[in-house]
Amino acid sequence: MSRRLQGRGAAPGAALAPAFIVRARTTATAVGRPAGSPQQERQRLDRALAEAHAQLLQLAERVAAEVGEDEAEIFEAHAEFAADPELGARAHAAIGGGASAEDAVAAGFGEFTELLAASASEYLAARADDLDDVRDRVVAILRGEQVGIEPPGEPSVIVAHELTPSQTASLPRELMAAVVTATGSPTSHAAILARSVGIPAVVGVEGLLDVVGDGQLVAIDGRSGEVLVAPDPSQRAAFERRLEEERVHRQRLDDLRDQPGQTADGHRVELAANVGSRDDLKAAIAAGAEGAGLVRTEFLFLDRGTAPTVDEQTAFYREVLDAFPGHRVVFRTLDVGADKPLPFVVRDPEPNPALGVRGVRLSLQRDPLFRDQLRALLRTGGIAGASSGRLAIMFPLVSTAAELIAAREVLEGVAREEAVDLTGVEVGVMVEVPSAALSADRIARHADFLSIGTNDLLQYLFAADRLVADVAELADVLDPDVLGLVASVIDAGHRHDAWVGVCGEAASDPATAAALTGLGIDELSMTRVAIPEVKQTLRDLTVQDCRMAANAALRADDAHSARAAVTRVLRTARPDA
Repeated sequence: MSRRLQGRGAAPGAALAPAFIVRARTTATAVGRPAGSPQQERQRLDRALAEAHAQLLQLAERVAAEVGEDEAEIFEAHAEFAADPELGARAHAAIGGGASAEDAVAAGFGEFTELLAASASEYLAARADDLDDVRDRVVAILRGEQVGIEPPGEPSVIVAHELTPSQTASLPRELMAAVVTATGSPTSHAAILARSVGIPAVVGVEGLLDVVGDGQLVAIDGRSGEVLVAPDPSQRAAFERRLEEERVHRQRLDDLRDQPGQTADGHRVELAANVGSRDDLKAAIAAGAEGAGLVRTEFLFLDRGTAPTVDEQTAFYREVLDAFPGHRVVFRTLDVGADKPLPFVVRDPEPNPALGVRGVRLSLQRDPLFRDQLRALLRTGGIAGASSGRLAIMFPLVSTAAELIAAREVLEGVAREEAVDLTGVEVGVMVEVPSAALSADRIARHADFLSIGTNDLLQYLFAADRLVADVAELADVLDPDVLGLVASVIDAGHRHDAWVGVCGEAASDPATAAALTGLGIDELSMTRVAIPEVKQTLRDLTVQDCRMAANAALRADDAHSARAAVTRVLRTARPDA
């Protein structure tokens, strides 16, 4: 008998395929393996930790190339756990007490997990689940077991209570027809990764695992959130028509590739791509990106023992500029800190890296590093020809106008040394901390643009990590108060002739993009796979439709009702969509 379930659409698209159920992760408790000599067990432990570290770095590199740098940070953090000397010391101590390497990992990591979970720091407490994921990987390596999920034998709908980051990233893209989870939100690991690679996804499906069996045919609609288990012949025929509609829709998206981002009545909204590596360039161009609204330059600096030279940086920056002729390219200066440490920058450890010396704070403290990057960027702009992109420089994690003024002074000093005229170079900031949003009027006086980084801004506003499923749903940019704050940033920028963009995950959601357009946003920068959907949505709406959607959200009582209100307005404006 067929069953119809309802969840939340998290990644657009539709799929009809057999279910592949991912069982809940089994906790790696003491395994009772007879221990060899302490020397043997320590050697086994050290080899397993090194292997886990290498695997996680490889996974981070693959995710950075295929999905994005933000998502890759999950695995970079996991790799740091595997290499943490304190964790290794605890496991070594357990071996000294007679434990096997497996038991030592379970005990040592478990002790550290308890410390994290009990921490007064919300950031550290949230890392406990991450540590469990790393622990289980190390134990699997020691046992000689497969790490991750055994992939299905055919394209399948991946069904789970919740997927861990490593589970989601380890499955081959071609075998994932769709993802459905019983818990989570559109900002959960599974949803973000699925959306970023174009896989349909539905989350928050109550009772999912009670009615779905392995191999059972499942139909899912990533737009409406509908899940149909074991559809009967008539339901299957109806859903196959839905699949054909999706195919036609995708063809329409392809046809829009070279069209500009604008509303049906011609109001322009620049649709740019977030770029985290060289691999992103071709894909962004193929998706129809109008330039790059966020180039994450730090990938040049990570995983190396010395800083890249000015010439190395210049070569990459020019490559990016040349990829987007005639379009603006926004390079974010180095955004690293204790959460993304550089081997060649010696720093003290911090109890909460998210609130420490990172972004522009680190750049202002490390003058030679900062000046070299600015020098490379200015040289890039100086040698760019008419067929290249337009250079823009953006400072991350700016909290006050004084930080922007200080960073601009360094930039102007380097420009004088290089004899570069800054007239044609746009300079701006990421608005990603509440203080910057609240002081946007002061900051905009010294900026050519403001780019709202919704990922971090929402985390700081709600004290909720978007990568922790239990709290991820708290942070929604369509929350009326958040949307009001965004509107105030847009207004502040426009008062001072600065354009305003959004370069966070929120820009990738078509409904949110429409509401932001209604508020007056000038640019939206997003993961490359989201550009076609957002472009089509805006081209089907008038700017007045977008304003109505924004006003409906602003009048709502909470984020849930705001999103429902926006959806109603858009459905009324686009009855055939």
